Amino acid sequence: MKNLLYKIMISSIYTAQNNGYMSDIWKFASGFYFAFATSIYVIFVYLILNNYILDGGLDFLTITFISERAYNFVLNAGMYSITPIMLLHYFLFLRHDKFKVLIKQYKNQYNKKLFAWYFIIALIFMFVSLFLKVEKTSL
Repeated sequence: MKNLLYKIMISSIYTAQNNGYMSDIWKFASGFYFAFATSIYVIFVYLILNNYILDGGLDFLTITFISERAYNFVLNAGMYSITPIMLLHYFLFLRHDKFKVLIKQYKNQYNKKLFAWYFIIALIFMFVSLFLKVEKTSL
């Protein structure tokens, strides 16, 4: 599992470095690409656990700071998934330039293919999760 994570990250770093618009901030971009895709998986698992297994047992985690529902979702996604995953990305790959060693070790994955599949499957999970919302009626 760790090797697959390293391969996906090396592919994400290649994708960010070779992006013409964000090639100068590729360290941030590679972390954000990976965090965005992984947060979709985290939200999908959360929806399955909360709606079908625990029957709303994880609702206490939801922060309702802002009155708009869409802004609350962005705040929760940033607090619980995107920011921690980006910090994990920094400590595992970018700190002390560990990515240079990993690029040499996983030279075959230094392309956009693996991360593209990871991202496309995450988008499919995102669209599937739109249909996992359970409407609860109160009497």
